[in-house]
Amino acid sequence: MILFTVRRFAEAVAVLFVLTFLIYVIGTIVPGDIAQQMAGIEGATPERMAEMRARLGLDRPLMVRYGEWLGNAVRGDFGHSLFTERNIAADVRQQFPVSLEVAFLSVLLAVIIGIPLGVYAAVNTGTIVDRVLRGISLVFFSVPTFVSGVLFVWLGSIVLRSFYTSFYVPFTEDPIANLRSVMLPCLAIALPTSASIIQMTRTTMIASLQEPFVDTARVKGARESRVRYIHALRASLGPVVTLIGLLFGALVGGLIIVEQIFNLPGLGRGVLLGIAERDFPYVIAATLVIASVYIVVNFMVDLLYPILDPRQREQT
Repeated sequence: MILFTVRRFAEAVAVLFVLTFLIYVIGTIVPGDIAQQMAGIEGATPERMAEMRARLGLDRPLMVRYGEWLGNAVRGDFGHSLFTERNIAADVRQQFPVSLEVAFLSVLLAVIIGIPLGVYAAVNTGTIVDRVLRGISLVFFSVPTFVSGVLFVWLGSIVLRSFYTSFYVPFTEDPIANLRSVMLPCLAIALPTSASIIQMTRTTMIASLQEPFVDTARVKGARESRVRYIHALRASLGPVVTLIGLLFGALVGGLIIVEQIFNLPGLGRGVLLGIAERDFPYVIAATLVIASVYIVVNFMVDLLYPILDPRQREQT
C-alpha cells in the first residue's frame, strides 16, 4: 500500500508539472497581441510596443519566461494582473473558497440524493419504481445548468424570498446568510449532478448484487438490509466514488454560468472576466488551481479504491 501511494503521488506530481507547462504555453500563444492591447491601438508605435514587450518580458525566450514563472508559482507568487494590477494570488485566495464551497455542497447534496435512490432503483430493478426513478433522473440530467439556474433565481426572487439572497455572504461573517446565498445555486447544480450518480449507483449495484459473495452472505444468515447496504453497496462504490471525484473537480472550475447567474464571486466567474479582459496571467494561475484540484481529487480517489473494495488491494 505504501509503494502504491508513493507511485500515485509521483504520477500526480509529474502530471501537474506537465500541466503547468501546457497551461503556460497555451496562455502565451493565444491569438492577439497583449502588448498592443495594453498600449492601445493609437499609441501602438514601434517604440511603445518594444517598451511594452520588454516590461512584460515578451522579448525573452519562452522557456526562460516559463522557468521564472514556475519558480514564482511554486512559492505562491503568480504576479499581478495586467489591467487591475491586483495581486493574482490574493484574488485567487479570495475566489477559490467560494467555488470550493459551492462545489462541495452541491456534490454532497447530489450524493445524498443520488446514492440512496440509485440503490433503491437497483434493488427494485424492472419495477415501476425503477422506471419512474430512471425517468426522473433523465429529466434532471437533460436540463442544462443555466436553465435550472435561471428557474431557481426566479423561484428565489418571487416565491422563496426568505431563502434567497442576490449576493454572496462569507460563512465567517454570517453562517445563516451564507447558507441562503448558496442554497439555490447548490440545488441548481445538485439536481442534474445527482442524475449521473443515480445511474452509476444503479448500474454498479445491480452488478454487485449478482456477485457470489452476496449469495454467500445470504447463506450465512446475514440480514437482507446488511447484504444490500454493507456488502453489495461497499463493493459497488468504487466507480461511484470515481464519478463523484470527477464531478467535484469539474464543478470547481465549471461554475462559470452558475456563478454569473447567482452573482457569486467565485473562481469560474473570475476566469470569465479574465478571458474577457485578456488578463492571461490571472487566467493561467486560475486554470492551474483548477487543474490541481482535479489531480488532488483523483489522487484521493485512487487511495480510496483499495479501502472501499478489498479485491483491489491485491493489485496495489
